[in-house]
Amino acid sequence: MAAFALKAGLTPITSLMIQTHEVNDIATELAQKAKQAPKMFERLPCVLDFSQLPEGQEISDLRALYLTCREFGLLPIGVRCLQGDFTSQLEELGLSDFGNVPSGTKNPVKTKTSEPSTDADKTPEAVKCPPTIHRFPVRSGQQIRAEGDLIIYGLVSAGAEVLAGGNITVFGPLRGRALAGLRGDQSSTISCQSLEAELVAIAGEYKLFEEQHQDPKPACILLEDGRLNILNI
Repeated sequence: MAAFALKAGLTPITSLMIQTHEVNDIATELAQKAKQAPKMFERLPCVLDFSQLPEGQEISDLRALYLTCREFGLLPIGVRCLQGDFTSQLEELGLSDFGNVPSGTKNPVKTKTSEPSTDADKTPEAVKCPPTIHRFPVRSGQQIRAEGDLIIYGLVSAGAEVLAGGNITVFGPLRGRALAGLRGDQSSTISCQSLEAELVAIAGEYKLFEEQHQDPKPACILLEDGRLNILNI
């Protein structure tokens, strides 16, 4: 029996879209986001994407950017659309080069129709992460974490935090913080019977509610075109 096997997969990876060459500005904004949602970046793999860097700007010190990301919990694994010769720095930092195709660009190459997939063809995350079910209220100061989907039968109190690699479903009021798609799965959703949250986030995109909710209603939150969309249901 072979000691290992290689298999291509489609594990979601977060892209950190770099929009300035000023590493200090990036650090300041990361600090703000980390303060608002401390667990958002906890050991989060990401690709440093430079496709939105304004024309005429260049990153001069890739190592400084890499260390800044690591400081706030991000784990860069590679770069995309990086202009210039950074071969030595990429080798030093152990980063892959994903080329010049911006994230989200569709591949026009057609592939042959394959047989319907089975459980054996699914990614390990899909097979090994059954839903986590929590049958009690989540009290203030408490944190509940799930690798896959998280289902909560009860309220999530103000000051509580619930985190999931997949979807979050709350059969009750959501008053604390909810962070879904922790590993970059942009198809994750957050659903609750009464949206009264302090903060919600999906795949790193977040919304902070600074004012008290007026007329709370059942809601479903999803990520569309890089922005959170809150639907009353």
